Amino acid sequence: MISTSTSASRMALTLGAVAAALALAAPAASAAQGSSLPDVNGHTDKWVEEGSPSVTYDNGYQVNSAEEVKRALEQCNDSSVSCSSTTLESKQVTKWFDVDNAGMGVGPIQNCSPGAAEINQTLSGTRTFSWGWNVGASVDITLIKDKLGVGASAQYSQTNTESKSGDIRITVKPGQKGMLQMGHDMEQRVSDVTIQGGEFGGAKISALRTEIPLNSTARADTDVVACGAALKNGR
Repeated sequence: MISTSTSASRMALTLGAVAAALALAAPAASAAQGSSLPDVNGHTDKWVEEGSPSVTYDNGYQVNSAEEVKRALEQCNDSSVSCSSTTLESKQVTKWFDVDNAGMGVGPIQNCSPGAAEINQTLSGTRTFSWGWNVGASVDITLIKDKLGVGASAQYSQTNTESKSGDIRITVKPGQKGMLQMGHDMEQRVSDVTIQGGEFGGAKISALRTEIPLNSTARADTDVVACGAALKNGR
C-alpha cells in the first residue's frame, strides 16, 4: 500500500512537470503583450514638455524658466539643503513607438500596389525608453530618486535608459501598410518640491513633471493602417 504522503509527493512532482512543460511552451517575452493602461503615442505625446514648472523663493522672488527651476532643484544635491516632494497627480500609461525592422533595415512594410497578395513577415527591432522631466533633457537619477524619493522603489526602472528588443509576426493585407511598434508602461507624475536652506533660505518648486519607465518588460505589437493613413510616427 502506498502511503498518503507518498501519493501527495508524486502528485506534486507530476504537477511540477506539467507546469514546467507549459512554461516551455509559453510564447517568448518579446511577443505581443496586452496592457490595461491607456495607450499613448510616444511620437506625438508632449505631456512632459507641456508642463510649466516654476520656483518661488522664500523672499518672494519667482522664476519660471526650465533652466532656473533646474538650477534651484540641483541645490537638493547639497548636504546642507533639505528637500521633499509632494505628489499632486499620478497616472500610468503605455507609451508606444513605431520601430524600424532591424533585421531588414526598413521602415513600414507597404502593400499598396494593385493586385498585391497578403504579406506575412516577422519583424524585430529595438527601442530605448528613458526617464524624462520638464526641466531639461537629461534626468538626474540620483537627485530624483535619492533626494526626492520619486521613483525610488523597485516598481520603477533603476537606470536612466532601457533598451528593449521585441519581435512579432505581422500581417499586411492589400491596401495596408504596417510596422513593428513597441510600448513600455510609464508613470507620469506631477510634484511640488519644498527646498529648505540654500539660496534665499529656501524655495518651492511647482509643477515638476516626471515620466518614469515602470520596471516591466517592453510590449511588442503591430501598427497597421490603410495605405492613405498615417502610422504612429507619421509615415
